[in-house]
Amino acid sequence: MPAADDHPSLLWITIPTVLLVSGYFVRKWYLARRLRVHGIGKGAPGFQTNVRKIRVPPELMARIRRGEDVSPDEIAAASARMDAEERDGATSSPAPITPQSKKTESKPKPAVTEASSDPANEWLPEGITGPKKRSKGKKK
Repeated sequence: MPAADDHPSLLWITIPTVLLVSGYFVRKWYLARRLRVHGIGKGAPGFQTNVRKIRVPPELMARIRRGEDVSPDEIAAASARMDAEERDGATSSPAPITPQSKKTESKPKPAVTEASSDPANEWLPEGITGPKKRSKGKKK
């Protein structure tokens, strides 16, 4: 009759199997819960991703803010009207450029602020808080 040590213990077979099966079901439960709570997409919870912004006239915005029901057809028509007005305004003859307007067209440079003096960012390294400097080209 064979000794008890000749056969592997039943625990060596059941414990890994139970761990694998329970891990499978826990992962399945977690993924279903995450999908239910956060939804599809990679945006923050409560925000929609891949949503196009459209221009809406101030009258419609006022109605929406008051809580009135605005149909999607009204919004689409108003958006098309705003786009048409913008297109017509862009195709009309541009204003003549005068010497004074050339001087005023230059973009104002933003004021450089010391990021390291900000107490909230003083623990950050200088490379992160400051603007990035252009690196030299790769050496061949």
